Amino acid sequence: ATLCFQAFLQMCNLPIRVICRANAEYMSPSGKLPFIHVGNQVVSELGPIVQFVKAKGHSLSDGLDEVQKAEMKAYMELVNNMLLTAELYLQWCDDVTVEEITHPRYGSPYPWPLNRILSYQKQWEVRRKMKAIGWAGKTLEQVLEDVDQCCHALSQRLGTQPYFFNKHPTELDALVFGHLFTILTTQLITDELSEKVKNYSNLTAFCRRIEQQYFEGQERDSAAIAARSSKRSLLR
Repeated sequence: ATLCFQAFLQMCNLPIRVICRANAEYMSPSGKLPFIHVGNQVVSELGPIVQFVKAKGHSLSDGLDEVQKAEMKAYMELVNNMLLTAELYLQWCDDVTVEEITHPRYGSPYPWPLNRILSYQKQWEVRRKMKAIGWAGKTLEQVLEDVDQCCHALSQRLGTQPYFFNKHPTELDALVFGHLFTILTTQLITDELSEKVKNYSNLTAFCRRIEQQYFEGQERDSAAIAARSSKRSLLR
């Protein structure tokens, strides 16, 4: 979600200074990331941040008609319901991944035993959410099939266009890039999730294009450095 937000601000040509904090989740008013601090205001999560930025006169979707805006929102819901949920499932519900990657990664900023306590607390929160939305009983194969269906829908909508709507990026482009780039570059126990995305060449080309246009060549900027510090480039 943080990379989606950074891509969105880059597309809006808005400056941002990223500060990495171990307790960022606890600083957010909603307990979720990302959040921005502008003056005396703190706004968290991508949706409210988009609305906040729009109120300040910056919007990526003003050029869309009402039908296109409704379509854009529908695809954004699809991404949040499928890709984001699948990422959380892989990280927190696959037992091998949880023990070998997620717990060490999530707890790394904290001393023992706080690192384990906070990791188990996060795992419990995510698994409770999965149960509430009906994903707790899903197998890995079913989750991967959901991801494939989502990627197929996105691939069909994108086609040969540079962006999902017309020739300019919208909030949907920022959201899709953030999640697909994360899936393609985050190390997990299995590569099955990233392989689902790689099956769609126009989606991987889309990610390369966004990375080149909005992140490559800007590494001296602190926002770009933070966005890429823990990720491998798709171009290497």
